[in-house]
Amino acid sequence: MTQPNFDSMTRHELLAYVRSHPDDTQAFHKYMDLLQTAPGRITVTTDEELEAEMRKRINQQTH
Repeated sequence: MTQPNFDSMTRHELLAYVRSHPDDTQAFHKYMDLLQTAPGRITVTTDEELEAEMRKRINQQTH
């Protein structure tokens, strides 16, 4: 069996593939790499940063 070209898949296609092939670790790692490079991703390292980010997002939703 040939390995699918994960680079040519959209994020949604790759997620569907990972869900239907849970033992394919290469696909899983590719999907995780894709998520980590997604635009808008925020990394917090402390509880204070997490709380500040959550407050910011809550305030954006209410205004």
